[in-house]
Amino acid sequence: MKPNNIKISKNIIKHALLEDMPSGDITTDLIVNNNEKATAHIVSKEQGILCGIEVVVQVFLNVDSKLKIKKKLKDGNVIKKNQVILSIVGKKKSILKAERTALNFLGFATGISTKTNKLAKKITKFKSKVCCTRKTIPNLRVLQKYSVIMGGGTNNRMSLSEEILVKDNHLANSNNIKLLINNIIKKNKLKKKITVEVDNLKQLQLIKDLKINRVLFDNMTPSQVKYGIKLLPKKIETEASGNIKEHNIINYAKTGVQRISMGDLTHSISNFDFSLDIK
Repeated sequence: MKPNNIKISKNIIKHALLEDMPSGDITTDLIVNNNEKATAHIVSKEQGILCGIEVVVQVFLNVDSKLKIKKKLKDGNVIKKNQVILSIVGKKKSILKAERTALNFLGFATGISTKTNKLAKKITKFKSKVCCTRKTIPNLRVLQKYSVIMGGGTNNRMSLSEEILVKDNHLANSNNIKLLINNIIKKNKLKKKITVEVDNLKQLQLIKDLKINRVLFDNMTPSQVKYGIKLLPKKIETEASGNIKEHNIINYAKTGVQRISMGDLTHSISNFDFSLDIK
């Protein structure tokens, strides 16, 4: 996923517009003349990190390919209160029909990038990176994970197909965790990264010398994580997750863990406030 190169599925935009206009925009069709032209500006109502502007462009052009759109900023830019983000010129009807869907995507994505940036800044002097998870809204994962990157965070695996992550439910009822992991290593013909989740130091002792890429400390205290890191070879990457919030993220960053994964980055987001003003 390249910075400033997000393009979500055309079907997602199409369905979002259809959701808002299953039978057209009956109010706009009654009030606005078909040939009436307008100029509109999307304006930020607070300060944050912009994200989703390319998706906004896709929404407006999906409604009317003849609209003229001028981007004032790009994804990842710092935005201030009352700043013009983008301008649209063309049929007033088309602008009004695309308005809410476009702002919904923009506010959602910018909310994620802004929150990620706030958390990343809190731990900037430590070795840790803020990392998102797969706790995303169905069909919007690409946009959400892109928003995390724009905010200065990093991505965990995009899907179940991308990396091997052995979780507690995989290990449930296993009498020999070490044997199970070794079998995974042998069967990993595609050489996918292997992460093993542990929720106690006893489990860690069993797998710490195996040829894995990463250990995920799940729901462990900062002191347990710090001790666990000391037990691991330096070549094994470390990650912490589970009930890590803004109030305790620094405590985990101080342990020296390399990645701090937080579901909050994508599943508990406040919408960033934008407005569309027509002149």
